[in-house]
Amino acid sequence: MRLVLVLMFFFSTAVFAQTDKTVIHSEILNDDINLQIHLPDTYAHSNDFNYPVLIVLDGSTQFEHVAANVGFLSTYAIIPEMITVGVSSNQRMKYFTPTQIAKFKDSSGDAERFRQFLEQELLSELGKKYRTSDYQILTGHSLAGLFTSYVALTPNSQFDAVISISPSLWWDSDWLVLKSAELLHAKRAKPLRWFLSMASEPNEMASAFAAQIKQLQDSLGPNPSGTGNASKQLHWFYKHFPDETHDSTPLVGNIEALKTLFAGWNAVPEIAVMPLKDIKHFYRQKSAEFGYEFPLFAQQYNVYGLKATYEQKTAWGVEILEEGTRMFPNSEVLWDSLATAYDLDGQLEQAIKASDKAVLLAKQTDSVFLNEILSQAKHLQSQAKK
Repeated sequence: MRLVLVLMFFFSTAVFAQTDKTVIHSEILNDDINLQIHLPDTYAHSNDFNYPVLIVLDGSTQFEHVAANVGFLSTYAIIPEMITVGVSSNQRMKYFTPTQIAKFKDSSGDAERFRQFLEQELLSELGKKYRTSDYQILTGHSLAGLFTSYVALTPNSQFDAVISISPSLWWDSDWLVLKSAELLHAKRAKPLRWFLSMASEPNEMASAFAAQIKQLQDSLGPNPSGTGNASKQLHWFYKHFPDETHDSTPLVGNIEALKTLFAGWNAVPEIAVMPLKDIKHFYRQKSAEFGYEFPLFAQQYNVYGLKATYEQKTAWGVEILEEGTRMFPNSEVLWDSLATAYDLDGQLEQAIKASDKAVLLAKQTDSVFLNEILSQAKHLQSQAKK
């Protein structure tokens, strides 16, 4: 318990992150699409670190809670830090449905063009303005979940992971479910991880979802737990949330989806700490699983360094946090944590230097942690006078 209480401050690094609002004109759609872009809290702590991108459909209603939960989960190194992008349009039926039906002849069936907009225009424009990496995730609920399911089943999709929360797979007499029998065997451009979930929805929502899960199991086979599949091309997972409604499930569903997609990704989930070389080896091994080698981000350096320090592996903590400050030189939190590690390692002079750097950065950015950082600086100075 002592360790947990001590770490709560140092790991709670959610500061005033930047959220941009803009409009992008799509030549493919001949339409203007509203965007909200939430940058990680650590974005300004480096000039060259690139972040994965999470695209959130129905951004006007779903963006804020997803962005907040990405921030929380990444603070504790449960998932990577990401740039979260909310995408909104007033033509959701048109853009989220893969087929045109007579009842909605002029307002349905443009899912393929919308996929092309996301992959060819939006991701490209985001890469020009922000430091994005080559790892992209897409999430959607209801009709948007139907669309993300379509993207997951599209062999040449550029997304690395897809989340489908209570997808409307009943559309056009279960068209996508039936089509998936063919698509699941197609050669893919690259591996994809797909999370599906269903809440307490009745009737055609539940029956179409069950049919899709059966199709996945019949085509790819379940893993031993019966909740996923680890094929080389498509790694899929599903969960039921019987206590959630169609409206409430996006909150729980997206959290569980991210935790599931990145299950086992945290190198030090509890207190069995590692030295830096073992942490790096751990993530090199993970690159085969995810098809992408995630570099260590600021929150990981902070979490792993402090855990090692407080588990009496102070030399490991110092090494991890020293590299963290080299990679993210503008992080007042990492410098302050390094000061703590130096202090507990018996390097008071180095601790004071690191603390001075933390104070300077905290004052420059009006950091929410300024008072705590000043408190440590005062404590270290008092030690030096003894």
